[in-house]
Amino acid sequence: MRSRLLVARLTAGLRARAILRVVETRGGFGAVLRRGDETAGDLLLRIAAPDGTVDLYAPATLADGTAGWMRLGQPGYADAAAADAAIARASTRDPDLWVLDLEPSPPGFPLDEPVTDGRPTAEPDPTLAAAEALFRPRRR
Repeated sequence: MRSRLLVARLTAGLRARAILRVVETRGGFGAVLRRGDETAGDLLLRIAAPDGTVDLYAPATLADGTAGWMRLGQPGYADAAAADAAIARASTRDPDLWVLDLEPSPPGFPLDEPVTDGRPTAEPDPTLAAAEALFRPRRR
């Protein structure tokens, strides 16, 4: 439990560098696509699959109250252009956002933290609603 508390206190820049190091030590590749605020920025992970689909992950508080990641898009983004458009929308709403481009080896989510796919649970999750609003296309 103590380690989860320490992770929550890490700065955005330090956490981004730690994620890149984890991916690279496991044989993958990672790069910073967008550098946000060093201390207060939020993270967004862009993970390309070998089949051409792209998944985006944002930090989330899971239903049991633990910290984890939420997969955005349902079931993901069909191609890099769709994911990049979602990233562009998020960047305009959050100028402090960090975006990491990851190509993990083996393919899939590269971190040992829990992941939710954003499907509705018995109770509405306020984090999910906020993330969906952040990545919803603007109406004209």
